[in-house]
This record gives sequence, structure tokens and C-alpha cells, in this order.
Amino acid sequence: MLGVRPSDPEVLATAVADILVVAADPECARSCLFLWEKARPWVEAAVDRVKANKDEEVRSLGERLLDAPADPARYHAFKQALLARSEDPTMTEVFEAAWEAECVNRLGHHLGSRYVDDGAPQVTADDLRSLSPVAPPASGPEADVLIVIPFQDRDTGEVRLRNLLACLLTLRDQSYPRDRYRVVVVESDDVPRYRDLIEPLVDEYVFAPKSGIFNKSWAVNVGVMNAAGPTKVVCILDGDVLADREFIARNAARFQNPGTGGHLTYRNMFCLSDVATSIAIRQRLVHGAGQADPETLRGFMLRRPPGCCVWARISTFRRIGGMDERYEGWGGEDNDFAYRMDINSSFDTYQDWLLHMAHPAASVLTEDGELPNSAIPGLSWRPTEPIGRIDRFVAADLSGTPN
Repeated sequence: MLGVRPSDPEVLATAVADILVVAADPECARSCLFLWEKARPWVEAAVDRVKANKDEEVRSLGERLLDAPADPARYHAFKQALLARSEDPTMTEVFEAAWEAECVNRLGHHLGSRYVDDGAPQVTADDLRSLSPVAPPASGPEADVLIVIPFQDRDTGEVRLRNLLACLLTLRDQSYPRDRYRVVVVESDDVPRYRDLIEPLVDEYVFAPKSGIFNKSWAVNVGVMNAAGPTKVVCILDGDVLADREFIARNAARFQNPGTGGHLTYRNMFCLSDVATSIAIRQRLVHGAGQADPETLRGFMLRRPPGCCVWARISTFRRIGGMDERYEGWGGEDNDFAYRMDINSSFDTYQDWLLHMAHPAASVLTEDGELPNSAIPGLSWRPTEPIGRIDRFVAADLSGTPN
């Protein structure tokens, strides 16, 4: 059937089942609280349609899925019931409400066809401490690629540290020549909390002293501006990314395209569940797979986000003034940087899988439901002093004002 609304029963039944999971699974809201709240009225309206449906089995199976949204058996049972009734006129309102919600919702549900929660314990930072990198840090003086990872872990029970160690170990297991890329971690905190664990896994460890709220933008600028050696390209990478073996080679090659100023590697960011995070880490680092298999994983697809893994020519990064150091905490800094990259260069988007490992919620909203940095005008960053000054907040700790 022609038109903008799908008529395929598989698509519509999946939309209904996915919306129930999005509504009920706390791991979905944790993936991006801001986007979850924005879609909430439409999601709740679709859930209400399921609860009010005249078919007792549909209502019952829907309630069971809402009670245990991470259970694949309940998901598939509910979806099959919907498919069996795809021609039933009483289902029309359910399908329409779910599709309307999916048109607004930016947190899609992914359930791999071979996903199984085997009950294995979650991988911890201690588990990864015993793993040796495939190749020791040994970048050359003329490395093409600089990978900058901003980092802080004060109160997550070392979950963020677990993710960073996993990320760094995957960056040691790459097909790209080891002497052609450098990995720099910038730990921004009041003390160099995890220096001893990070330093052996990187080419360069930078401690950027700052108490209070984490400032990702400044930490990134510190890494780019203070890293040793000349490079052509920078990858701004969150320490929660589990990279595949071709990650650097694939993205470095993209700069051979004429006019390219930078790119996002993905359209949708795969935010892994807690269980799937450990499954993916074991596949990639314990069993030596080149990449974790998405069909064995579960989580939520953050649709069209702007950050987490951004590649840029160093010349472009410097020309636009790097990241906006006025942003504090979570929210808005990646959007602003991506917008400025897009305005000032040819900024591409690819469709790679990007696996984001789970961690405790980091985002907060203001009382009116906005991001804490929403008052900063977008595209307004015009630095009047050098960016990435490593001592910028040292005086602030004493005076209360950035130096």
C-alpha cells in the first residue's frame, strides 16, 4: 500500500511491542532521559491503548511484558498475539497509537535474534585488570590519528572505569598499524584517581585538575591541544564505546574522500543493557572476536545523536575553536560541536554499529524538563583565549571563577 504509514503487520506489531518496552524498562530512560521524557506523552498514550483493548489476551500479554520488559519470551508472545490479530479492526487504534509514538520516539528497542540472558555475572573493572592488551602502546612520532577520550569516574562503583578499560583494550586490538595512531586519556577530577590503571594502556595520560561538575568539552580540548606529536585527524571518543577491530582503519580511510572535514561513524547509537554489555565485552576481549555480534545483544537504539564518537581533521577542529568550554555536566555540548562542524566543513554520517556500554545514569533535567545547559546559545562559541588550557580551573577552585 502506498502512503507514509506502514501497512506491514510485522512492522506495526514490532512498533507496539517496542513501545511497551520503551515505556517500562528503566534502562531505556537511562539511555537518554531527555529524549525519553520528550516522547513520554505519545508512548504512554500507546500503552493506554493496549491496556484498554477489548481483546483479553492482548491486554494480558501486554501487561506481562510491561511487568518484565527485558524478558524475550514475553516480548515475542505479545508480538505474536498482535500478528495473529493484524486484520482485526479492534487493533487499528493500537497500531496507530504505537506508530504515532514511534514517529516521535528517538529510543528504539533492539532485541537480537539470538539474545539470551545466561545469568552470568557482570564483567567488572577487576576482571579487566588481568587482561593484557594485544599490542602495547607504541605509537610513532608521525601518527596520523589522535584518539582523545575524556574521563571521570567518581561515584559509579567503577562501572565507568570498567567501560574505559574495555574501550582501551579494544583500541589495542586494531588492524590499523599501531605506530600510526595515538590514544590519549584525559582524566578530569580533583585527583588523578585512576592514573595507575590507565597509564599502561595509553600513549599519553593527561590529568586535568577540576573539582565539581565534569566538563567534557574542556577535557577534550585539553587532550587535543596538549597531546604530543603532530597528527592529521582526531577522534573524540567516549570511554563507553566498545570498538570493533576495524574501527580505526575504517574511519581513517574515510578522510581520503575529497572535501571531508569530519564525520559521525553512525546514525543510531546502540546503548547496551547491563546484561548485553557484559556479553559484548566477553565476546570482544575474552573470546577474541573482531566485533561483538548485535544478534546476541539487547538494548536501545538512540536515534541520530550527535556525539560519543566524532572524527575531525585537526585543522577543522582548531578552526572552529574546538568544543565549547562553557558547557558543564551532560547535555548540549555534542550538539553544538556537531552543528559547528556541519556549518564549517563537509560533515558526513555513516551507518556503522556503535556499541555504547551501560553505566549509571549521568543526565539530569531542570525543573522545566530541559537540559542544564539549555541557556547557552547554540553556535555562539567564540573563544577569546587559548582553548584547552590545562590550568583553567585551578584558580577557580580557589576563587570560584574560572581562570
